Formats: sequence, C-alpha cells, structure tokens
Amino acid sequence: MMLREFYEMSDICRPDFTIQAFLNLLVLGVFLVLPEFVKAQQQDESTVVYDSHYFTQYNPVTLTDMIRYIPGGEMVLNRRFGPGGGGDFRGFGANDSQVLLNGRRMSGKINNMSTALARIQATQVERIELIRGNAEGLDIRNEGIIFNIILVEGAENSSSSFIDAGVTDINGMDTEPAILASYNANRGPLEFGISYQYENRPRLNLVDEQVLNADRTQREFRHLFNAQTRHNHIVIGNIAYEFQNGVALQINGLISDNAQEYERHEDQFLYGSRGELKPNAIEVGDIANLNDELEIGGDIEFDVGQLGSFKTLFVLNRRDNDDTIAQDIINDNFISRFFSSVSNYDEDETIVRSAITTLIGAHTLEYGAEAAFNSLDRSWAFNEDPFVNAIVEEDRYEMFLTHSIQVSDKFSLQSALTQEYSRILQNRDDQTNDRSFRYLKPRLEVRYDFTPNDQFRILLERTVSQLNLNEFVASRNIDDELINFGNPDLEPEVTWIYSLSYERRFANDGGSIEIRAQYEDISEHIDKVLIGSDNSGIGNIGNAWKKNIDVNLNTRFGFIGFPSAVFTLSYTHEDSEVTDPFTGLKRRTRYSTSDYFRVNFRHDIEGTKFAYGVRAHRRAGRLRQDVSLHELTDFRPHLDEMFIEYNVTSNIRLRLAGSHFWNEDWRVFEKVFYNGHIARGDIKRIDVQDWTIDPDYVLSVQATF
Repeated sequence: MMLREFYEMSDICRPDFTIQAFLNLLVLGVFLVLPEFVKAQQQDESTVVYDSHYFTQYNPVTLTDMIRYIPGGEMVLNRRFGPGGGGDFRGFGANDSQVLLNGRRMSGKINNMSTALARIQATQVERIELIRGNAEGLDIRNEGIIFNIILVEGAENSSSSFIDAGVTDINGMDTEPAILASYNANRGPLEFGISYQYENRPRLNLVDEQVLNADRTQREFRHLFNAQTRHNHIVIGNIAYEFQNGVALQINGLISDNAQEYERHEDQFLYGSRGELKPNAIEVGDIANLNDELEIGGDIEFDVGQLGSFKTLFVLNRRDNDDTIAQDIINDNFISRFFSSVSNYDEDETIVRSAITTLIGAHTLEYGAEAAFNSLDRSWAFNEDPFVNAIVEEDRYEMFLTHSIQVSDKFSLQSALTQEYSRILQNRDDQTNDRSFRYLKPRLEVRYDFTPNDQFRILLERTVSQLNLNEFVASRNIDDELINFGNPDLEPEVTWIYSLSYERRFANDGGSIEIRAQYEDISEHIDKVLIGSDNSGIGNIGNAWKKNIDVNLNTRFGFIGFPSAVFTLSYTHEDSEVTDPFTGLKRRTRYSTSDYFRVNFRHDIEGTKFAYGVRAHRRAGRLRQDVSLHELTDFRPHLDEMFIEYNVTSNIRLRLAGSHFWNEDWRVFEKVFYNGHIARGDIKRIDVQDWTIDPDYVLSVQATF
C-alpha cells in the first residue's frame, strides 16, 4: 500500500461518530443544564466556598473524596498535575496545578500534590475555595479555576491516623496487596506527618497479532501474554513550623524503592498452505525497570515590611535507574538470545525559586528569579556491544515579573514577562556539545465577569517545553523493533498559545459548563527525525500547529430529585498539522487524537450509607510514524472503573471496584514495517494487533482514627 493511501486512510483519526456525538453532547448538555439556567441566581463573589459542613452528607474520608464531591472536582483529580505536582514541566514556573494548600503550591515534583491529597484526612479540612479570578499573591498562574484547600489550624497535642488497605485480583496473576498508612500531629506551632505506601498496580495485557505479507496475505499468528507488576515502597514525611515573628517554614521529603517488571510470553505460529496454524517458536522476555528516588523540598515565607511578602521554594531530587531487557527465542526446545539491552542512569534536579509579592493600591506585583539544574549520567549497551556513556546537563535561569489588577468589579487583568537563559552541555565518549539559549516569555490573561455566574477568559502566552534528557542518549524500543538514537542537537519546543474560554456556574451548587477554544503555533516541534540514512531519534522538525475545542460539563441531578448524584462529561476536539520529516507530506502531530470523550458519574444514595459510580472514556484513532514504520491505532469505548462504597461507620469505609471488564478489542494497532527508509515504499510486513486487558477487581477498606 502506498504512503499517500495511508494518509487518506488516516480518517480513522476522525471517526464518523464525531459530528453526531458532538451534537448529542450539546443536546444532552442543554437537557441537563436547562433547569439550572432557569433557576440561576446571582452570586455575591467570584470565589465559591465549600465549608466542612457541606461535606457531612457525603461522609468523606480523605481530601480526595471532598474534591470529588464538588461539581468539576473529578476533572481536577483526573488531570495531570503541573509543576509542584509532578510531570515533565520546566522547573517550578508559575503555571501550577489547580490545587493549593493554604494558598501554597507544594515544593516537590516526585512528592507532588496528587500524592498529598490522599494523605490528608477530611477532618483536617476547614473549607475549599474555588477561585475564579486571578490569584493575586498566590505565586501561581492558572487559566482555569483554582481549588484552594484551607486546613484547620492545629490544636495543642492533637493527632490523627489514616489507613487504606486493599487487594487486587486479576485472573492469571497473583493477588497483590496495597496499603497506605499515614500519621499527622500538631504540637502548637509545629505540624508534622509521616506516611508509608506500598503500591503494585498489576495489569495483564493480552494481544492477538496477525502478521501479514506486503500483499496482506497471512504469514504468522502470535499470541502475547504480557503481565505487568509494580512493587513500590514509598515513605513521605513533612514538617511545618510557624515562628512567633510570622516566619513560616515547611520541609517535605520522599524516599522510594520502585520495581516495575514485565513478564512477556509470546506463542508464534505459521500459516500452512490450507490456512492451518503450525507452532513455530516461543518468545519470552523479562523487562525490569528499577529505580530509587530521594527528594527533599521546602519553602519559607515571611514579611519584608512595605515590600510585602518574600517566599522561597526549593526542591532537590535524585533518581538512580537500572533498566534491563532480555528477549529469548525457544525453537525446538532450544533457547537462543534474541537481544538484550542494559541501561543504567542517574538523574538529578535542583530548583530554587524566590519571589516578592508587593501590593500597591489595586495593583499586585510579583517579581523574582528561578534557577534549575538538571543532569543525566547514562550508560547503555545493546547485545554485546560496548557501553555508550553520556552526560547531559541543562542549567536554566529566569527572571520574572507579574502584574495583576482588578480593574473593576467585573474586569481583571494579569500580565507577566519572563526572561529565560539556559545552557545544555553533552559529553558523549569525550565528544562535547555545548549550546546556549535565550527566550522571552510574555503572558497576558484577561477575565471578565459578564454576570456573577458567567465569566469570559482570554489568554495569550509563549511557553518553552522541558526537554527529556534521555532523548540525547540511545535506547531500545521493543514494540517497534527499533533503536532510538540519541540526538545531541535537540532543543526545546516553543509555543505561542491563544485561548478563549467561557464558564457558567449554575445556581444552588448545580454545577458548571466551560467551553474553551485554543490555538497553538509551535516552532521547533519535537518528533522523530532522520539520523544517518535509515535510523531515527527524537529531534526538532520545524513548525506545527494545533487547534482545540474543549467542553466540560458537570451537573447535579437535583432537578430530578437526586442532588447528591454528580455527572461529569468532557469532550475535546483537536486538529493539528506538521510536515513529516521522512515523507515530506502533511500529517497530524504524533499521537494526536481528533476526539476524546470522558464520562464520570457518582451517586451517594440519599438517606443511605451506599455510593456507586462509573468512569469511562472513548477517543478517536491516532497516527504515529517513524523512519521505517507507519502506525494507525483505533480505540474502542473503555470502561475505566465501576465501584460501590459502603460507610460502615463515619470512620470506616469499604470499597469494591472493577476495571477493564468491558475490554473486547479496546485498542487495535496496524503497524506497517518497511525495509529501510519509509519513503522507498518497500513494505517488509504488516502487523495487526488486537489488545485486551484482563479485568481487575480491588477490595479495600479505609479507616481514620
């Protein structure tokens, strides 16, 4: 099949359900929210407050529960947390996650906000504020709503404990336990806590694969059993002290020992002349990703007279990794090594950010500096080849100034300007590559409250991506049968973002709807590039663009008599374009998916101690291409979880959840492998893979005491 035909086939990324599904979404949205529109009343403030008494009806155990009970909270819990909340983000920056504790971000990256939410008990929370305006003085810039968690001020000699223990069962795998135990205490101005977590998250993937010749005649059939287990031991501690002079100090730390292992067993068959299957070989593989992590973070804040308040955040994290891959072929009871890969690498990151926040009448100024130092020391060997050693370092400095003003009761404006300087140094087998960069990053956000319930937001921003230093060094890709060669010339991706949003909050805590349109103009777009004649690695391929429309609807069913039932529906439509470096043809950006639906429903049955719910998603297909590979992926509707909960007492909850049991062909790949460069059109073979996930069931108990 010719390449241009593949791009015509890529309408798999725009399935025929798109237009009709979007119309259905709008009709459903009108049906659900119309009663709330009719009942809408003006609110006095743009900040919505949920005090602790509001959550009594739901019997929450943790802070995670409390956020989930707020309309829109499920989307916050399911989104990827920003800097100070994990992920590959550029330092701390000022674009943070949507959750703050007492107006503060968390000074950690591995030890992040998402892990903290599950450790905080509901009894420790005084109220939750939903901040819809610009967050002056919070050292954070976030386009959407900010969830600010206000904790109860500690009383003398108080303490509390929490435990969450459970087991996961998957047919064909061992039953795995999991536990989270935490202890928190207050001794006057001193607050401290410690927690231990053992998590496993087992998963069993089953893959049926048809291997076809270039003319799509059958060649082989393969069945893959791929069992994934994790054994992570995580210890987290935190301490906070407020001195009599008003200085507030917080320190947190994390130590973890992690092991992620894959057991692969693939039965391979050849097709006979009559279409019968003949055993050919067995491929077995063991993959182990081991790492030890250590992180220490903290912040200190105090007043500096007329200048306002001074705040410094810091984080130091270290990660030692050992990754091994061993693949063997068993043929006629004879075992031979197919390939092996060994990678040892140490990753270090140190970030310090200091800022002063000054109030001048109606104006708020935040100004300061941030420094971040990242390093990677990596050795890698494939089969019996000698180890390739490389050291990559990135040093980055930035100065920033943010101005916020509430122009009127309805109109607020926030502008920011950041000047960044960075240097990337690579030393590979005594060959060095030293480069410097400078970026000016402006940001402008306007918020207009058309009514107390309706808000418009406009955002203009220039961003710079965080590089993954591992992309500078070669590695083995098992699924693609390719080596990703390191690229010493990789540089950050720069994006201009233009965004327009509209949000309406319904009266009487009825929910909200948000619509956002966004355009991204990308330069130095990062994707796979040609290295040498027939090899590839990560690199910059030029300009690209993306267009997104996001619709987020969440509502209570109070208008039909079920006020504690919360329904959340999210839809994202994305279009994108980039020039493929291997063929010169226009295509979507890598892993782009045109349509993505997410549904969440939770109902705490009125007058009982029971609750139940469901999470599901559906996304359109996606495209991925490499120097000798063209891949199309189609996704089926996927049931993420169904659960039922029962509150035995106000302090004890039982939970039974099941996942992946609606899993028939949840993902289908079509991979076309080429002999050499894809532009030559010489097809080697075609793999068609049907993926299923074996169902897993989790029984757990949560208790506070």
